[in-house]
Amino acid sequence: MPDVSVELVVNTIEDCKKPVVAAVEGLALGGGLELAMGCHARIAAPKTQLGLPELTLGVIPGFGGTQRLPRLLGLSKAIEIMLFSKPIMSEEGKKLGLIDAIVPSQELLKVSRQWALDISERRKPWLRSLHRTDKIGSLSEAREVLKAARQQAKKIAPNVPQHQACLDVMEEGIIHGGYNGVLKEAKVFKELVMTETSKGLVHVFFAQRMTSKIPKVTDVGLKPRHIKKVAVIGGGLMGSGIATAFIVSNIHVVLKEINSEYLQKGTKTIEANVRSLVTRGKLTRDKADKALSMLKGALDYSDFKDVDMVIEAVIESVPLKQKIFSEIEKACPPHCILASNTSTIDLNLVGEKTSSQDRIIGAHFFSPAHIMPLLEIVRTEKTSAQAILDLMTVGKTIKKVPVVVGNCTGFAVNRAFFPYTQSALILVHLGVDVFRIDKLISSFGLPMGPFQLQDLSGYGVALAVGKEFANAFPDRTFQSPLIDLLVKDGRNGKTNGKGYYIYEKGSKPRPDPSVLPVIEESRRLANIMPNGKPINITDKEIVEMILFPVVNEACRVLDEGVVVRASDLDTASVLGMSFPSYRGGIVFWADLVGPKHVYDSLKKWSQRFGDFYKPSKFLEERATGGIPLSAPASSSSGSRSRM
Repeated sequence: MPDVSVELVVNTIEDCKKPVVAAVEGLALGGGLELAMGCHARIAAPKTQLGLPELTLGVIPGFGGTQRLPRLLGLSKAIEIMLFSKPIMSEEGKKLGLIDAIVPSQELLKVSRQWALDISERRKPWLRSLHRTDKIGSLSEAREVLKAARQQAKKIAPNVPQHQACLDVMEEGIIHGGYNGVLKEAKVFKELVMTETSKGLVHVFFAQRMTSKIPKVTDVGLKPRHIKKVAVIGGGLMGSGIATAFIVSNIHVVLKEINSEYLQKGTKTIEANVRSLVTRGKLTRDKADKALSMLKGALDYSDFKDVDMVIEAVIESVPLKQKIFSEIEKACPPHCILASNTSTIDLNLVGEKTSSQDRIIGAHFFSPAHIMPLLEIVRTEKTSAQAILDLMTVGKTIKKVPVVVGNCTGFAVNRAFFPYTQSALILVHLGVDVFRIDKLISSFGLPMGPFQLQDLSGYGVALAVGKEFANAFPDRTFQSPLIDLLVKDGRNGKTNGKGYYIYEKGSKPRPDPSVLPVIEESRRLANIMPNGKPINITDKEIVEMILFPVVNEACRVLDEGVVVRASDLDTASVLGMSFPSYRGGIVFWADLVGPKHVYDSLKKWSQRFGDFYKPSKFLEERATGGIPLSAPASSSSGSRSRM
C-alpha cells in the first residue's frame, strides 16, 4: 500500500501550493472525512453524515483522522466521535467548526470552486488543520480529558486494543506535534490491521452484508411485495416485542388475544416498550405517538381480511399452533404470509393441518424482540421463494438482520448453542464453581455467563427447551436435576429475585451463597465426579469445555446445510447469542483457535467424560484434513442440505 496518510493527505493536499477545498455530500465516514480534513476548507450539502467509525473494525483512523479531528473540533468531541463511532450531521459539523459552510446540493461545486479562488486571493483564510492548536487547550487540560477517556474505554471495550491505541496516538500528536502524531498513527494502524480483533470485526462486518444473498431466492428476478399490515397473535413477552418492532417502523399491527384482560396486558407492554425507547433517546415523542396509533387490538379474526402477514407468537404447544394455523388460513387473504415465532417446534408439524404450505415460514425473533437485531427466517421444503423474499425485506424494514435457515429442532442459533448450557451444567456436576464459570465466560466477552442467563430467562424456559433437545438429540444431552431442585427450593431466577444470584432493585446481581447446598445435592444425585472428587481444571479449559461443544454442534449445523454459509452462523451467533463480535462469530473463532485443537480436546474429554463431547464427523474430517471449518462444503461430500 502506498503511504496515503503522509504522501497524499499531508504532502500532496495539505501542503499543496494551491488551495484545496472539499465538497462533501451524502456520506463521509472514515477515509472520506479524513481526506476532507486534509483540505483547506470543507463545504457540505445539508444532512451529510460525517464520522470516523474505524474502531468498530478493530483499527483506528489511518489517514490523519486522530490528529486533525481534535484540532478542528476540540479534544472531547473528537474523542466521542471516534471512541463511540458516532457520526454527526453536517449541520452539527458547521456549529462545531468541522464544516465551513452548508449549501444546497445543486450549488455545492459552484460554491466550493469559488471558495478555493477566494482562499487564493486571500479573501478567505488558508488553514492547514494539522498545524492548528487553538482548540486543543493546555497540555494539562488535554491530559485530564485523555485520562477520563481511558477510564471510559476500559469500561466500554475491556477486551480490545483499538480504543486505548487511538488515545495513545492522539496524545502523541498533542505532545510532539501533529506531524509526529500522523507518523505514529500510520505505524499503529498497520499493527492493528494484523490483530485477531480487527480480523474478527472485519469478518463480522462483511458476514452481515452477505446474509441477504440467498441462492434461488434473491437471484431469480423476484420483486418483494409491500407489507403494509401485520397481525400478531399472542400479546405475551414475544408477541408484544414483535408488535413494537413493526409499529415503530410505520407498519400497521393488529394484535389478537383470547380475552380482553390479556389484550389489555399486551397493549400495556407495547406502550411501555415504546416509552422506554423514548426514554433511551431512540425515538422522538411524535414518532412514539404515531407508532402507538398504528396498533389495533382484536379478540377475533374479523380484522385479518386485509393483512399481508400473520405472526403467531403463542406458547410452544403443537395442537394450539395447528389450530391457529388452520383458522388463519381461512381468515386471511390468499397472498398473506403465515409465520410462526416458534423457537424449537418443527414447522412441518405446525402447518400440517393447512393446505397453504408454500406460505408457511418461521419468523424467529430473539427476546426482547424490539431490541435484539437478529431475525431467523426458517424455511421448510415447501416454503415459496416469494414468501422468503418478502419476510427478508420486511425484516430489513424493521431494522433486523435476517438470516435464512433450514428447518430442524432449534433451527441454527438455538441448535448450535444448546450444548452451551449443557456443558456448563456438566462442569458444575464435575465440581466446578458456578460463579467461577460465569466470571470466565463474561471475561471471554459474552454479556453474562450461562447461569446468570438462566436466571434472566427463567427456569421454565430452561426446562421446556431442555426437553425439546433431549428428545431430538438423546445421544448428546446431559439430564441435570439442578433446575428442578432450584424450583423446589422456591427459586425462579430474576422473576422472583432469587436464583444463583440475588436480585434487588437498584443493585447489581450478587452471588447467593445459600444456593450452594442445592448445587451440592444436585452433584450427589447426578454422581458424575471421577472417584467422587471435584476435577482440577484451568480457566482456559473451562472456557474451552463450554464453547468447544458449541463449535461441535455448529459443525453439524454446517454439515446438514441448515445455513447457506458458515458466515451466516457467525452473524447469527453475534446478533442472536451476543457472542463477542471482536472474535468474529463462533465458526470464525474456532478457525482461529484451530479445528485440530478443538477436535483433539473434544476427543480427550469424550474418553474421560462420555459421549456428550464426541467430535462430529464433519469436525473430524476438517481437523484431520487441515481444512478450515468455514470452507464451503465440496459438492461431492453429499451434503444433506435443508435449504
